[in-house]
Order: sequence, then C-alpha cells, then structure tokens
Amino acid sequence: MLSERIGALLRDARKELKLSRAEVAGRGGVSTRLVAELERGQRPNVSLESALKLLNVVGVSVVARAPSGATAEIRNPSAYRFERAARAERRRQTWTGRYIHLHDEGDDPWPGRSKAKRLRAVSQVSRQAYLIASANRAHRDHQANHK
Repeated sequence: MLSERIGALLRDARKELKLSRAEVAGRGGVSTRLVAELERGQRPNVSLESALKLLNVVGVSVVARAPSGATAEIRNPSAYRFERAARAERRRQTWTGRYIHLHDEGDDPWPGRSKAKRLRAVSQVSRQAYLIASANRAHRDHQANHK
C-alpha cells in the first residue's frame, strides 16, 4: 500500500531530524494520531494533501512522473536545506581523515606521474564531462520538443 511507504519515509525522516510525532503533527496541521497511524501503516486512507503536508514538514520531496515522461517535483523550499544537512552529516560520519587519489598503476597513493600523464588524465575527464553534458542537453531538448 502507498500509505505504508509514505509512513516509512515520514518515520525515517522524522527520526533523522529528531522530531517528535507531536511536533510533526503540529507543523503539518494534522493530529498526532494521524501521524502515528500513518507511520505504523495502520492508516490506509490518508488524503494526498495531508501526506504532502507531513512530508514537507520533514523535508521529503515528492517527484510526480507522467506517462509522457514529464515530471513535477513537489518540494518545500526548506527541503533543500534538510537534504544538504543530511548529506553533510553522512559525510561527517564516514570521513576517515584520509584522502584517496585515483591513479593508473601501483599501490602507491602518491605515484610519480609525469606532466604529460596528468594532462592526458585531465583531458580524458574533460572529454567525458563534455559527453555527459551533451547527452543531458540532447535529452532535455528532446523532452521539450515532445511536450
């Protein structure tokens, strides 16, 4: 059921933000009972409006996709701030204090590379970035032409 998945998203985001059910309910303008039942999967019928209000409170954005490929993102302006804070927290938790450098050969983290090899590597990355950007631009143009 859709409400079970929405409830799981709501619960995980709420706990990540260290908010109580009452705080989320108050900010979303719904009852604490609705939040609790939705999180437990005991509320099979919840209005789209209520679900979106609650998800916005905890910074969860929703992407709606039409069969034609058109998309619309339903997002509270503060959601970006929440997402950025969550990414920063994950980075802090996983940071080991070591820098890892990618190179062609050997196990030495600081291989001696000639200037020519470094320039060739930068050129290859630039070429790949250009190809990716071109593909994205072509995809956007294609979508715009078929709307």
